[in-house]
Amino acid sequence: MDRMDFNQAVMRVKVLEKRLLSRARVERMIEAKDVSEVYRILQETEYQGSFIGVESPYDYEVLLNNELKRVYDLMDELTGEKVITDIISLRYFYHNLKVMIKEYAQDSKLDSLYVDFGYDIKAIKSAFLSNNYENVDPIVEKALKETKKVYEETDDPQKIDIILDKYYFIHLNKLVENVDIPLFLNYVKDLIDFTNIKTLLRVRKLGKDIRFLEEVLVPGGNISLQKISLSINDDLDTISEKFEDEKIGPKIVLGIKSFKETNRLSEYEKIMDNSLMDLNEESKTIIFGPEPLFSYLYAKETENKILRMIMVSKLNNLSPEIIRERLRDLYV
Repeated sequence: MDRMDFNQAVMRVKVLEKRLLSRARVERMIEAKDVSEVYRILQETEYQGSFIGVESPYDYEVLLNNELKRVYDLMDELTGEKVITDIISLRYFYHNLKVMIKEYAQDSKLDSLYVDFGYDIKAIKSAFLSNNYENVDPIVEKALKETKKVYEETDDPQKIDIILDKYYFIHLNKLVENVDIPLFLNYVKDLIDFTNIKTLLRVRKLGKDIRFLEEVLVPGGNISLQKISLSINDDLDTISEKFEDEKIGPKIVLGIKSFKETNRLSEYEKIMDNSLMDLNEESKTIIFGPEPLFSYLYAKETENKILRMIMVSKLNNLSPEIIRERLRDLYV
């Protein structure tokens, strides 16, 4: 990957960054009386072209999906390096794989659950149904075969999510292992570590045993899976002490502190998202290389998440104060 190849794309992205939602505009939406007013504010931004098919306040997912699809298509135009978009969009692909397998398991149509961008799910579905994986990525082939086999043996829909989540992270690691871009590697490693610690907290809360925890932990992070699994019976203070010296240790400690106080993972997830956003700070000063493109795409994903939170909160008549507590940091 030659950094000089991204010169023009980076210049274009630096212009696009100026169109990201500002804190002032987000604050206006937080204070808006309803979703319709949020829509009017968004009509002042680059989101104005993504309102096709939006007919009511409840159609916010149509708006958000339209905007993300527009941005992913734009990124594909700007660079031939698919790894930049694939790192972030891969989760949509694995979401679609879960939907596809559940269609097979339930013998039903779940068309409304598919996400319509990223990898071509139609080709994968054809390969899956025909059992002909000639043109399918080997990781995806292995994931689908194992998921199908285990589901048919156990008749347990939960296994579909567990197996495909594991392969998602295996696939994610594969994407970045041959690309000498520290941001990409750090993003994936930190995402896996945050996810595994969150899984530990959730499994403890559910009262599950170490065998179940070992089944749902995902490989590829910086933190030893054995270290995590052996923490299943520790109290929360001990877990904090055990992981405080890890790379993301201080953030883990903050997340566990909040979980201990509230018994909810929402603040932990916010800390995770903000930490992953912080990784992108250096991209603002990079002129040559893929990092600014990745960071812009991540910023748009974060915008998407923020807007969803605001709109859902408005539909549920939540106060501006509660909305502010839940929002993630912006890239701008």
